[in-house]
Amino acid sequence: MTASKDGASSFTNISVEEHFSVSQSTSGGQFVGPTEEISTAADALIGRSATLTEALKAAAINVGHKPVETTDLAAIKELEARATGGKIERGDSVTSMANEAVARNKKIGKEDDKKIRLRDIVAEIDVRVTRDRSVTSEDAEAVVQAELNHSPYNHVIPGGVAESVAAAYKLNRSPSM
Repeated sequence: MTASKDGASSFTNISVEEHFSVSQSTSGGQFVGPTEEISTAADALIGRSATLTEALKAAAINVGHKPVETTDLAAIKELEARATGGKIERGDSVTSMANEAVARNKKIGKEDDKKIRLRDIVAEIDVRVTRDRSVTSEDAEAVVQAELNHSPYNHVIPGGVAESVAAAYKLNRSPSM
C-alpha cells in the first residue's frame, strides 16, 4: 500500500498473505516462533471444498446479514468471472442479482430492514454458477483487488467476499490449517 500526498491510499501487488495476521509468540520472555491466526472466513471454510463458490458461501455465513454494496458487487463479479471462465450470463448470474441488489439498496436509503442482503444473493449460487474450481492465488488477489478498488475505506470487509476467497486459497495451499 502506498499513500499519496493528499493522504489517499493506493494498492499495488496485493498479497493474499496480508489478510492473515502473523504474530510472534513468547513464553516467559523467550521467542517461540510465529503463529498464524485464521480469519473467521477460514473458520467457515474448514471442512468444505475450497472452491470459488464455496468461498462466496463462506462470506454469506460470516456477513450474510449485511446489505449488498458496491464492494460486494465488485468482488462477486470478479469471483463469478473466474469461476465460469469469464462466461457470465446477463440476467441469470449472481453478478446481475448483486447489481440489482445494489441499485435497490441505494434507492431504499436508510431503511436497513428492507435491503437485500448478501445471503439473499448467495442463496442461489449453485443454480446460477454451474462451473467452479479451486481458488488459486491469482483468483484471491484479483478478488481482493476488486473489493479494494471499490471500497470507500480502502480495506476489505472482515469475513466478506475477498477475505473468504483469500482464506479459501490459504486453505488450498495449507489444508492442515
